[in-house]
Amino acid sequence: MTRRAIHARPFLQRSSLGLATILLAACSATVTNTPKEAPDAASEAPAVDDGEPPVIEGDRNLLANGQFDDGSRDPWMVSLMPPARGTAAVKDGALCLQIDERGYNSYDAQLRHRHLPLIEGRKYRVSFTARANRKTQLRPKVGMVGPPYTEYWAAQVEIGPEPKTFSGHFLMRGGDDKTAELTFHAGGPLATEGEPTEVCIDEVALDDPKHKPYRRAKAPRIRLNQVGYFPGRSKLASVEHASTSPLGWQLLDADKQVVGEGTTSVFGDDLASGDHLHWIDFSSFKTPGEGYRLRVGEETSDAFAVGDKLYAQMKVDALRYFYHNRSGLKIVMPFAGDKKWARPAGHLADKSMRCLDELKCNYTLDVSGGWYDAGDHGKYVVNGGISVWTLLNLHERTQHLGRSLDSLGDRSLNIPESGNGVSDLLDEARWGLELFLRMQVPQGKPFAGMAHHKVHGDKWTGLPLMAHEDKTPRHLHAPSTTATLNLAANAAQAARIWREIDPAFASRCLTAAKRAWQAAKENPDKLPPSTDNVGGGPYDDKSAADEFYWAAAELYVTTGDEVYREAVLGSKLAFTVPSPASGGAQSAMTWQDTRALGTISLAVVPSGVSGEERKRARDAIGKAADVYAAIIEKEGYRLPLSAAATKKYPWGSNSLVLNNMIIFGLSYDFSRNKKHLEAMAAGMDYLLGRNPMAQSYVTGYGTRPLRNPHHRFWAQQLDQKYPEAPPGAVSGGPNSDIQDPRAKASGLGGCAPQQCFVDHIEAWSVNEVTINWNAPFAWVAAYLDERGND
Repeated sequence: MTRRAIHARPFLQRSSLGLATILLAACSATVTNTPKEAPDAASEAPAVDDGEPPVIEGDRNLLANGQFDDGSRDPWMVSLMPPARGTAAVKDGALCLQIDERGYNSYDAQLRHRHLPLIEGRKYRVSFTARANRKTQLRPKVGMVGPPYTEYWAAQVEIGPEPKTFSGHFLMRGGDDKTAELTFHAGGPLATEGEPTEVCIDEVALDDPKHKPYRRAKAPRIRLNQVGYFPGRSKLASVEHASTSPLGWQLLDADKQVVGEGTTSVFGDDLASGDHLHWIDFSSFKTPGEGYRLRVGEETSDAFAVGDKLYAQMKVDALRYFYHNRSGLKIVMPFAGDKKWARPAGHLADKSMRCLDELKCNYTLDVSGGWYDAGDHGKYVVNGGISVWTLLNLHERTQHLGRSLDSLGDRSLNIPESGNGVSDLLDEARWGLELFLRMQVPQGKPFAGMAHHKVHGDKWTGLPLMAHEDKTPRHLHAPSTTATLNLAANAAQAARIWREIDPAFASRCLTAAKRAWQAAKENPDKLPPSTDNVGGGPYDDKSAADEFYWAAAELYVTTGDEVYREAVLGSKLAFTVPSPASGGAQSAMTWQDTRALGTISLAVVPSGVSGEERKRARDAIGKAADVYAAIIEKEGYRLPLSAAATKKYPWGSNSLVLNNMIIFGLSYDFSRNKKHLEAMAAGMDYLLGRNPMAQSYVTGYGTRPLRNPHHRFWAQQLDQKYPEAPPGAVSGGPNSDIQDPRAKASGLGGCAPQQCFVDHIEAWSVNEVTINWNAPFAWVAAYLDERGND
């Protein structure tokens, strides 16, 4: 077995009762690729002198929680390997592990804090205070979480009833470890035989002199839309307060003069946030202005505006997100908006792309262009499909049900195509769609007419990384039925939109759509697997029934052909919109459930669809809107998303809110039901600050805007050579599963659903940005800009 030495400085023990110091034995040891205890092999590795300890100025602690003052032990975990038994709890401000049965090995009973990023060549200091109910041994160590279990630092100390403080330091060698752990072993030979042993730790720190710790600022108790409210709409704020009786509130203008007052209504305990809440309803105030604030006792809210142009620029910024994330195009001034966002074109080799070797394709495809899907550089037909559809539906909804297309027209977005006489919104959507057309398998080849599922690097890349600097080999992945039907739906939708604008392009789109439909019918079960997840997301699926219905609906609306009408009417999903009342869905639409897209197109676009069919589609949208609107009244922060069934928020929860808001807007178009317009505005209030962290989830907007989304170019948090994100990007937001190391290290374990968020670039599971989240954000911003003050 390979043996790797670890090196550390001698450990210093300081008694809490005096100034005496004791040097313990040097903590050098050898470990193997099994978790062998380091002290047993200490003589096999020479000590290495790491010099003086690092100079620590201010808070440089890598640990998310080292003091336990709030009664929480998150994100510390307890590990007990049978026959070891015990329990852990925070007692008197310390984390205590009671060991009822000590087990065989020291690591059979331990406390551990994982996901600690260590950098080669950097010095670290370890310090902690420990005590026990009786004399016993404790073994702290810093090392790998898995094989070969290399230890970077370790010690063995004796503790007892009197608290003692210890410190040591080490130099990180052998490469970076972004997921290291600090553990305290207390089992097996370390624990004293006989009665249960209780070991307690406090004031624990793993200090990195260059680390800038994330410490979530305490949110103000009054939480509201930090951008503002329409004069004619409801205006509600949520107040976190333990009182079970109403509280007095005041509305102040920019000069701090009282212009409104009243008492709160008590909402009570809120499951999704963990807060006890009150509501302030100041809807009767309608005077436009800026700098308004609410006050409850000594608490004052963030400033906000009252006006009817709240989202005019926001919709533009939200749509410009797509230009910033174009692939294969140099991002330049004046279109970049600022020279800091300019960059060279990335992934020019996509113009001649080969398949993965195991697919044995004997062709290459030009898959240049399109948009980067998210914070990485992958490009996907699935996920791209719902994004393109949302932008095209924004055009169709505005054309057929809105007031005017002018605000989304030519020269509205300042993109390279501006001035060509075509809507900038359509120009941007076409940039994404053109990629899908190029992803189609050529005639005469196996699976001809199908669409390749995705193209991305063969391994995940790090950040920061500019697109043109990415040298990772890239390949086309296998065609899939779902990608093929996304292509069919998008191309059919485009064929009717460009029919008069660019007949040749429209004809090309319709031909591609029909080919894709036929290819999908011939290969109905070629679904993308969840295991294709190296270097890019799998965008896997277990059924293509929703995509078949969606594609049939788009082809039927565009062509009126009976074959597509029969496919629509023959689908079990026909004229449906998911909601909690129909199978427990949390959102009306996602990339993995696209049935609502077909229903919406049937409801919105004038075509050969019969009046009865259109009514069925519109009724389904209205019923779903009623369900989601009812949810708002049960949520303390008044948003159309419920965690009641699962007690969790999923990845990209903000996108679920946004897609449900689209349903509200469409229902209002059909019915003029003001309740649904109010519900749509309420969803935006949540996204812009009326949430438990008083966090605006949008870059560039609000008192506490999103600053550090997970993105390889907008990476200023990691490197000042890179820019911050431009305005108008929306974060995926709270995610109860917190899969990434950074979010876990930030102490989010056990968080209430709405609290599972950290604004950090490395927190990809809670703070990613993607095209399929910004598309509905642009849709709702544009809608509220048009209809918000109706």
